[in-house]
Formats: sequence, structure tokens, C-alpha cells
Amino acid sequence: MKKFFRIIVTLFAVLLIAIVALPIAFKGKIINAIKAAANEQLTAVLAFDDVSVSLIRDFPNLNVRIDQLSLTGTGVFDGVQLLSAERIGVTIDLMSILGDTIALRDILIESPSIDVRVLADGTANYDIMKPAADSEQAEEQGDSTASFAMNLRRYSISNGAVHYDDATFPMRLDIEGLNHSGAGDFTLDVFTLQTSTSASRIDVVYDGIKYLREAKADLTAGIEIDNRTSTYSFKENVLMLNRLPLKANGWVAMPADDIGIDLSFSSSGGDLVALMSLIPAEFASDLEGVEASGSMAFNGFVKGTYNENTMPGFGLNLDIRNGRFHYPDLPESAENIEIRMRVDATEGIDNDAMTLDVDRFYLELANNPIDLRLKVRNPYSDPYVEADALAKIDFAKLAEVVPLEEGDQMAGNLNANIHFKGRMSALDEARYDDVECSGELIVLDTRFESESTNDAVEVSACYFRFSPQYAQLTQLDAQIGDADLNAEGRIDNYIQYFVRDELLHGQFKVKSRYFDLNAFMDADEEANENNAEAEIESQPLGVIRLPKNVDFTLDARFDKLHYGSYDISNAQGSMVIREGVVELRDMNLSMLDGVITANGSYDSRSEDPLLDMDFALKRIDIQEAVNTFYTIEKMAPIAKSTTGKVTTTLGLRCTLNQEMMPIEETITGGGKLQTSQIHIEKFEPLNKVAAELGIDRLAKQTINDVNFTYRFENGRVGVDPFTVQLEGIETTIDGSMSFSQELDYNVKMIVPVSALPANISGTASSLLTDINQRFGSNLSVGTKLPVMLKITGTVTNPVVKGNYGEALKEQKETLKEQVKEQIKEVIEDKIDDAKEAAIARARAEADKVINDAQKRADRMVADATSAANSVRNTAYNEAQRIEDSAKNPIERVAKKTAADKLRKEADDAHKRAIDEAKKQANAIMNEANTRADNLIREAENQ
Repeated sequence: MKKFFRIIVTLFAVLLIAIVALPIAFKGKIINAIKAAANEQLTAVLAFDDVSVSLIRDFPNLNVRIDQLSLTGTGVFDGVQLLSAERIGVTIDLMSILGDTIALRDILIESPSIDVRVLADGTANYDIMKPAADSEQAEEQGDSTASFAMNLRRYSISNGAVHYDDATFPMRLDIEGLNHSGAGDFTLDVFTLQTSTSASRIDVVYDGIKYLREAKADLTAGIEIDNRTSTYSFKENVLMLNRLPLKANGWVAMPADDIGIDLSFSSSGGDLVALMSLIPAEFASDLEGVEASGSMAFNGFVKGTYNENTMPGFGLNLDIRNGRFHYPDLPESAENIEIRMRVDATEGIDNDAMTLDVDRFYLELANNPIDLRLKVRNPYSDPYVEADALAKIDFAKLAEVVPLEEGDQMAGNLNANIHFKGRMSALDEARYDDVECSGELIVLDTRFESESTNDAVEVSACYFRFSPQYAQLTQLDAQIGDADLNAEGRIDNYIQYFVRDELLHGQFKVKSRYFDLNAFMDADEEANENNAEAEIESQPLGVIRLPKNVDFTLDARFDKLHYGSYDISNAQGSMVIREGVVELRDMNLSMLDGVITANGSYDSRSEDPLLDMDFALKRIDIQEAVNTFYTIEKMAPIAKSTTGKVTTTLGLRCTLNQEMMPIEETITGGGKLQTSQIHIEKFEPLNKVAAELGIDRLAKQTINDVNFTYRFENGRVGVDPFTVQLEGIETTIDGSMSFSQELDYNVKMIVPVSALPANISGTASSLLTDINQRFGSNLSVGTKLPVMLKITGTVTNPVVKGNYGEALKEQKETLKEQVKEQIKEVIEDKIDDAKEAAIARARAEADKVINDAQKRADRMVADATSAANSVRNTAYNEAQRIEDSAKNPIERVAKKTAADKLRKEADDAHKRAIDEAKKQANAIMNEANTRADNLIREAENQ
């Protein structure tokens, strides 16, 4: 017996040791399996604090708990936690660990947080599986991890949170207080999964409208699962969404890529208040205590196949008759509510055959009738729309029917009578005769006040006229707090905007005597809710966000404009607001005691806005600019110590932060600055320059005619070399300063010798004496020399170092030049004397050459004239003899003609002989003149 007892004790001890030791033995294997699987298959980063393993908690199964688990994205989703959980408990079949497949039986997740994000381009943070090639490579290298098999008994999620943000819709879903559990035998081919789900808060925002806010949901559902055909049939199930109970019946089958759906749903026992509880939170307040009556029928279906090429058909019917609701403590009610709406869509690729019919949407709010009708066909290909809207609303009466937020008030009147009938293709093709569109919208004497906003909004008059082509705003007179706004213009393609969400185009003329831009900036909601004046005043300026779905051209004129703490007057120019970007064209502003002209763009589409502007600032007061713009002192700290006015051109490109301030590393651009006169005092770098040179008057001075070019690049403000007079000292400056005000400047100053340090003056005197003794000269050095200064450090703690070696070097060069000049003067005097003597000799010889040539030419002409005269006289005598030999009158006439001919020939020969002689004489003179000129030129060039 003792022996048996020992054996029992020993076996019990071994078993106890095994129960304690086995989890420790397998803990490493489990951790390595999880991490190895994650690293090989995921692009995200898996992390957890600890893993505890126990056989005792669910003996003989192995229980694993993972604490503080997180799955964090990489790449564009770097730092975004797709999943986090305080604890995940998993029960594993112990014997399965010894094999290749680890079987999971229970999964319990405590306080999980799921953050799913899908970008506009479709990139999703849940797409964390590595490409197939990587998986295949991992398989080739050998799978070091165990696989997992589902053999679940139950699973649950407690106190979960879900955030789903999908920019492709765009849609945002937030769920808090999510509790979900399911139980069933997953090992069976066909079994029923009993589930229970609840959520304490559900928010749904679609396309900027919050359709659910703080909604509650409870769902109890039994789902029959057929694993053979992957079919899921809904049995007993009830969904309570806010106050509306819904039931669903049917099935969903997913045997392959196609998804088959045959579901129907309906309201079971709901009333009008239950339906009103689903009204978008933007348009309804708390329904607690609301009295309501009226019959309601609500049902629908989804049926067909869902895949890449086909959408299932669906339908929805809503019928409300004799409806009425009345809020407690309000004097008026909504009466005669009648809504008949049908939506039908057959199965197809794009649901273009879908039809929407709102045959009746009518209600009376304190005897204010609203009557709407709508019919839509072919919504995707070529929408056909019939719509009628009749409304007559007294806003003061409306507040007696529907409760407003505390502190909210409204008054005024709205009248609408709008009719439309036609296809979008007719509008697209400008076939306006095929479209019926008419009516008007008039708002008069309207006022809205709210504690959530600082200023009341008043619209004294607003008239819209509608036509197929456009909506004409004939008059808008509005007041926002102390700001007024008047506008007129037109909106084109407004129908396409409402039906197909196309870009809305418009042209407006806007004017205002006073307008406050601060009313349109992002506000800190918590500060507004607390309404703490001091806290609100301390809030920074928010980003100005511009609408992304408009394309408006505004010709604007604002007599006074207020932005932040800036006061602007006479603001006028053109603004083009297009898809979240505003472009300024010749915008002129009077501010800072000067005039600013702006051209460029402001892009508010990204989280941090982009600024790309060109400015022309004329005679801007420097101190007012410093007091108004923080960036002035940061980029040009000298401005704080400067008075006067400047004119500058400025190109600025940068990204702005959430306080509308430039992000320094993104700043590029530059410009030119001019000023006729400025005064500088108490500027530390200038004080240090004055101390270095020992010239006290440099620390405080007035500077005239400043003109330089500056640039922004690589986080610095640089200036090209420019020259100014500092107390009569010619000074050239260039260099740069970082936005953190670290200095790197070069300064060259032409300083009087008497102001230089003693060692420089002494060296100058010795050098001067040596040169005068050596050359027997009488030289004197100039009274000014260049000094190079290097300015580093910071604006508040600058370091100035002088380079006097340059001054000494320049001094020596100056003396050398003086010696050269003195010797050069002596040589040039002697050269001038020799040159004058040579020129005189050349002139005398040239005169002789010309005189001799003139004599030869005169002789040649005289000889030629004498010979020509002799020949002509002989010819004349012969002519007279011929004429005298005539014996009768007839012969006398003939012989006279012959004599005249002979005389003419003699005259021509005489002239030719003299002309030839003169020609030869001129040639002789030309040759002589050329020779004379050459003689003089050669003498001058020696």
C-alpha cells in the first residue's frame, strides 16, 4: 500500500511538474512562430509586451495570452496602428502543437482598436500581405512556422473601437463600445452561429454629411453556416438601430469569386419617431419625449450577384401617411406629413436602370408648407430628372416646431418655387429648348445666431432666378457680425452640380465696406464650447480652407478688410477660386502705410497649405511691417532696429503650417529692395563693427540710397554684393543669414588711414619713406584703405573679425602705382618732345613734296594749254580761208557750214587736251598729298 501511495504521489508530482513546465517549454516556440509568420508574410510591424502560456486555465488545452499587441503600418501609413489590443487570449489544442498544424479553439479580444484607412488612390493600410513572390521565396527557403487551423468553440470582442476612413467614397465610420460574441461548432459542415453585437456609439459621415451621430445599435442574430457551399443564411435576427427595429431574411453565398445575395429587410413595429431617429444628425435634434403618429411602411431587398462586372439589384420602399410629430415644450407641431418614395435597381454592371421616385414629400411646419417631388432615371449614363420644390418658410415659426441648440436663434422668410424637367445630355449639348427650368428662391430679412459662432448672420435680401443655363444671383445683401457683403453674378452648370456633383462654375462681383476674414478660419471646437475668452484669444490663427467643388471668379472690392490682427484698406482685384485653390490677379491692398500688389496662388487642398506669390510693396513703413508680420523680424532682424520706408519686389514660395506661418525649410524666392533713406540704431552686429574699427559713430546712423537683391534658399536669406555709405565710409556687403539668425556676412569698408589700427599706420609710413629715398620721389599714400570684416555668430551675439592684411597689401600696391605714375610722367615728357620734333621735320618735308608737285602740275597744264591754243588757232585760220574762197552766195553757204564744223572740231580738241592735262596734274597732286600725309603719320607713330 505504501508503495502504491508512493507511486501515486510520484505520478501526481510528475504531472504537476509537466503542467507547469510544458507552457514554459512551448512558450518560445509559440512566440517564434508568431513573430516569424508576421515577418515573413506582413509589411506591417507586429509588436507585443508579453506572452503568457498556461495549461491550468483551460486544461488540457493550452491557453495563450498576448498583452498590448499592436500592428503598425509602414510606408505611407508609417506610425498608423491598424490594430491594437490590451489583451488577446487564444485557446489552443495542446496535441496540435506537436504536429504541423496549430488548432485554435477560442479567441477572446479585450479592448481592441481598429483603424482602417483607404486613400483617394485606393491604397489601404489593411493591405499588409507581402507580394506572392516573397511568399514563394519563403516557401523555397523552408517554412519555419507552424500553420493555424480554425476549430473554434467561441470568440468574442469586448469594449472595441473601430475607425474606418475611406477617401474613395468618401466615407468615415466610427464605432465605440463595440461588444461582439459568437458561438458555434465550426468543425461541422452545417451549423448555426449564434451572435450578439452591441455598440454604444456609431458615427457615419458620407460626403461631408453626418448621417448618424451617437447612434446606438443592438443585434441578435442566428446565422446558419454551410461550409460545403459557403452559404450564410440569416435566421432569427433583430437589429435595433437607435429606435428603429429592423429584421432581415435571406442568404449570402460565397462559393467562389462571385457573391450571391438574396436578402430582404423590413421594419417590424416601428413608428414615425423610430424613423426620425435615423434622420442625419446634421438635420435633427434629440427625439426624447417627441409625440408622433402616422402609419409607416418600410421595406427593401438586395438580390443578385456581386463581382467585378455585376452589381446586385436592390429596392427600397418608404410610405408614410397622416404623419405628425410634436416636440415637448414647443408650441407648434409638424402636421400632414406624407412621404411616398421608391428606389428600384435591377441587377447589372452599373445600376444605370435604377429609378428613384419621390411621388410625395409634404409636411407643414407650423403652417409653413414644404412640398417636394422628384423623379430620376438613368442616373449614370444620361440622368433624366423631374423635380418640383415649393416652400414658404417663416424661420421664426420653424424654431417653434424643431428645437434649436441652446442659444441659437433664427428669423426671416424663405420662398421657393422651382421646377425642372429634362435630361443632362440636353444641358451638356446646350439644347436648352429641350429642358424646362424656371423659378426663384427669395430670402428676406433673415437672421441666424448661434453660441457656436461669434457673429450673427443676416441676409436682408437674396434673389435667385433659375433658367436651364444658369442661376442668376440678382442681389445679395448680407451682414456677418460687423462685416457686410454685397454680391451679384451667376452660377453655371448648377444642375449638373446637384445631379452629378460636377464642378460648380460662377462669376461674381463682390464688394464690402468692411469684411472680417477671421470668421471663416478653422476654430478650436473645445475653446468655442468652453467659451473662455482668454483661451479663445490665445488660439493661433487657423488655416483658411477653400471649397474644393467650385470654380468661381470674383471681382472683389473691400474698403476695409480684417485678417488676424491686420487691418487692410482699399483691397481690390480679381480672385479665382478653383478646387481649393485661390489665384490672386492684380490684388491691390493699402496697408502698413503703403501699397501692396499681389499676384499668385494659395493652395489649401493639402494639410499644410502652399503659397506661391509675387508681391510688389511700395513705400511700406518698416516698423509697422515688423509689428504686423512676425516673419519680417525673423527673416530680416535688422528691421526691428530700423525706421523708414522701403519699396521691394518679393517672390515667395513656401508651405504654411497650421498657424498660417511659413515652414522655414520650404521657403524659396527672393527679390529687390530699395529705400531712399533709413535710420539704424541699436543693431548689435553694427555695434560690434563700430567697436572693431573704433569708429563709434557707425553704431547709430542714417543711410541713403539702399538698393540690393536678396534670395531665399536652403533655409537662408542671402544678399548679393551691394554698396552703401556708412557715415561717409564706402561699404560693400554680401553674405547670408539662416532663419535661425546665424550670420555669415562679408563686409568691405574703405576706411580712412587715420582710423586704422596703429600697426597699419606705422607700416604705411615706413614703406612711404623707403620708396621716396630710393626713387628720389615725393610720394604720399591715399587717405583711405580697404578693410575686410567677417561677421559670424548670431544676431544677438555677433562675432566680428577684421582682416587688416588686405589693407596693408592694398597700401603697398597703391604706393607702387604712385611710383610707376611718377616715372611714367618723366618718360612721357621726353617722348612728347621727340615726337613734336619728328612731326615738325615731317611737315617741312611734306610741304616741300607738295610744293614741288604743284609746280610740276602747273607747268603741265600751261604747256598743254599753249599747245592746244596753237592747234586751235591753225584750225580757225583754215576755216576762215575756206569761207573766204566762196565765189557766189550758194557756194558761200556751203563753205560756211564746212568752216563752222572745222571750228567746232578744233574747240573740242582744245578742251580735251586741257582736261587731260588737268587730270594728270591732279594725279601728281594726289600722289604728293598721300606721300606728305604718310610722312606726318610715320612721325606721329614713332
